[in-house]
This record gives sequence, C-alpha cells and structure tokens, in this order.
Amino acid sequence: MSKEHRVIIVPGLGDDADKLSWLTNHWRRYGLEPVVHSIGWFDNEKEFQSKLQTLVEMIDTYAQNGDKVSLVGCSAAGSAVLNAFFERKNVVHKVISVCGRLRSGNQKGFRSFETRTASNPSFARSVQLFESREDLLSDQDRKKVMTVRALFGDELVPADTAVLHGAYNTVVPTPEHVFSIGMALTLFSGPLITFLTK
Repeated sequence: MSKEHRVIIVPGLGDDADKLSWLTNHWRRYGLEPVVHSIGWFDNEKEFQSKLQTLVEMIDTYAQNGDKVSLVGCSAAGSAVLNAFFERKNVVHKVISVCGRLRSGNQKGFRSFETRTASNPSFARSVQLFESREDLLSDQDRKKVMTVRALFGDELVPADTAVLHGAYNTVVPTPEHVFSIGMALTLFSGPLITFLTK
C-alpha cells in the first residue's frame, strides 16, 4: 500500500471539523490527505497539555505507518500545531498557521490577549507555551513553518502576533478573520499546497 502525505488540520475555537473537511477536500488532487482533528477547545475535562498529547499521539500513529505528516492549524490552533511541532520536529514535514495568534502581543481592549483568551484557558495556555519557547526554534525549523494572515486586517488576530521570524510568512488578499481562513484554504490555497508538497 502506498504511503500517504497526511495533513492534520486542526480547527480553531469553533471546533468546526465538518466545515474544514469540506474546504480542504480539493487538496487530495495534489497528493495530500487532509485529516481534520478537533482538539476540543471547550472540553474542560482536559488541560491543554492533554489535548496536545492527543495530537502528538496522532502524529506518531501516522508516522509509524510510514506516512509523511504535516500540520495545519486554523485560528486558535496555530499555536497548538506549532507546539506539536516542537514535540516531533524530526517527524513533522511542514507546519502552517492560518490566521493564528502565536504570541500574546501588547494590544489593549477587544484585540488584547486577555480579552481574546478569556473564555478559553486552553487557548491561553497554548499561546503562552509557544511564546515561551519560540526562541528555541532553529533556522532550519523555521524553514518548515508557514504563517498566513489577512492582508486587509483581521479583527481578532493582530498581524504582529501572527508572523514568525524566519518562517515563510504570507498573506491572503482578504479582510476579516473567518473569511480569510476560508479563502486561504480554498481560492488562495495554492501557496499552502505548494509549501506542503515541496
């Protein structure tokens, strides 16, 4: 049996797996096998570390089968997939954060870290964990990472919290958070697919 290139796609706080499956279905034409995995952001029975461990175990399962494994995190899951990458840098092929907040930033009010994470301690922990070890990423690690952000403004994720120095940082020519994620995965998915497949 030929081995697959599994792309584990993790939804943001909405945990909307069905929508992401539909949006990325066309990726199969390019030799990618999207696997949408909801980590259950609002499952308060589990701490973020436990959710992260489940994701890492999923990576291990596919890798042990001989599959190539890449990660795509949308919105809140941007930091989550990068945290998983930290755990399995020698296994994960590529990582993409789509409109994801990767650090707390210094914004005030509606777009502040405190406001955006108030309803979800796991999201807060994910961002803080990545931010605490971001500097440990080597230049080689960063070449495996792509970030995507909205060119014309994201009302939830400030641009300076969504980019990673030394990574392939790109934009979609759209405004608004949810719309930009949808467009990045569909109409403007070319750069993402190229990055994953090379």
